[in-house]
Amino acid sequence: MRFQIEDKVLDTVTGIVTSADSEHSIRAKTLQVLNYLIEHKTDIVSKQAVIDAVWDDVVVQDQVLTQSIKEIRDLLGAKVIKTYSRKGYQWVAPLLPETIQTVAAQVTEPQSTIQARPVIDKSKVWIGASLVVFLLLIMVFVFLFSRSEPPLKVAFLPVQNDVQDSVHTWVPLRGQEQLSIGLSQSSQLDIIDTDHVLYAIERLTTEQRQAYQAGALYPLQEKLDADLIVATRLTGFPEDFQLHYQLQTPFGVEQGIEFASSVDEVLEQLVSKIATRFDEYQPSRSNKNISQFSNEAFARGVAKYLEQDFDAAKPLLQTALSTEPNLLAAKRYLAASFANTGQVTEAIALLKENISRASTQPEQGRELLRAYLMIGYLQINWPQLMNRESELLSAEQYIEKAKQLAEQQQDQLFIAYAHEELGKIKRLQGEFAESANYLKAALKYHQQFQGDYGQTAALIELAKVSNAQQNQVLAEQYLQQAFDIATQSDAPANQVWVLLAKADIARSRLLNSRAEQFAKEAKHIATQSDNPMLVARVEAWFNDAPVYTVN
Repeated sequence: MRFQIEDKVLDTVTGIVTSADSEHSIRAKTLQVLNYLIEHKTDIVSKQAVIDAVWDDVVVQDQVLTQSIKEIRDLLGAKVIKTYSRKGYQWVAPLLPETIQTVAAQVTEPQSTIQARPVIDKSKVWIGASLVVFLLLIMVFVFLFSRSEPPLKVAFLPVQNDVQDSVHTWVPLRGQEQLSIGLSQSSQLDIIDTDHVLYAIERLTTEQRQAYQAGALYPLQEKLDADLIVATRLTGFPEDFQLHYQLQTPFGVEQGIEFASSVDEVLEQLVSKIATRFDEYQPSRSNKNISQFSNEAFARGVAKYLEQDFDAAKPLLQTALSTEPNLLAAKRYLAASFANTGQVTEAIALLKENISRASTQPEQGRELLRAYLMIGYLQINWPQLMNRESELLSAEQYIEKAKQLAEQQQDQLFIAYAHEELGKIKRLQGEFAESANYLKAALKYHQQFQGDYGQTAALIELAKVSNAQQNQVLAEQYLQQAFDIATQSDAPANQVWVLLAKADIARSRLLNSRAEQFAKEAKHIATQSDNPMLVARVEAWFNDAPVYTVN
């Protein structure tokens, strides 16, 4: 049979695809795949069902089918077949009825045949045929000329997972698939199938692979013939994730960050941003507005921050704020950069500015929470006043305010954080029973949403309280429980924190050789994880410097 598919004619018997200026033949197996999908166009067919139907006599890998799907899309258009995550494929392109052929047959029938039938008004037949032809011509014209530019071809790379635990090992491929499916459903952009992207990565030459592994995206841009390559990196903690993204077009690179409490939510936010940003995209070297420039400076500043290069992060974050003063997350990272380089007074001043701005912007509720919490955290861990008792009371006021706001917003994560910090304050004030109550409440909140990171921190603090009460057995039990959780979730950062807490407690009991042994174990794990922040914290312990940084 012959079908009209957009501006091409497909012969499903001969496997010939004809357009205005070319003619192509479809491989035999690929033609079988095509016919199978068309025959079952009302269904989503699994990969295995297609393989069983087409390659029933041999054992083949999924990649063989993926290649056939790619060939069909290359010949007939990327949107003729839709991919459904973990379900399979479905033919979705309309197959134009052979209306013209039917009308033509009526018009060119022998006169004798027509006379043998009931009398038909020939003028009406001709008018009907003319109308059908006219309508079809309009449809073709609209299809060919309604878009001045073809839709952008977009490829998502696997998500780089920098959340160091075993819980989020699914992120690279499932995250890539979720982004691709989400954008295909929310825009008219031409999304390159994830199987095709992975296959292209596998087929990079040695030279191309080296460039790609060094961070260059142009090898894949060439291989996929993509207009937009999206590279992403997930960082942060459960309930507090950051998705760093890099958008590579032929005209430059754009960077940014999305924040959300879940992985699904942060991926959805990026899909929304790309759909809004590029669905009506017209390539131009001057397409960046002030907000995009600010977001890129912010993203680069955060990247430097995560590399522990706080001095390099500061000017980038300040640049972002110079064009976008309400980018409160950038000011928060700038405050953290100041704090981590010993400029705590400047950091607190910036955070107070965030409190002032966020108080008048309801959508900045979490930034308001963070600002109160961070000021209290800085006053707890970096004493600045001669009167320590007064400073701890000030910290308690800020943390209490954060707790109240978190309860109003029903933000379970920050309720837990506030309880944890209040527990620290009470420990430093010598009120151990009250401290333990706060910390146990924090632990309970973290357990409710499976916050392994928070559970570890609360257990470490409980161990410190027990140590201050001279209950060494209970302290060791808390630390062992914390280390077991860190090990089960494969979180090296938490393992390091537990080992440094063990080292601190051993040193407080004048067990210096044992303390050094724990610290060396922490250093080994930090080095193996290749995390500069962890390495810096362990080195600080050996140098008798504060191991805390603003995370």
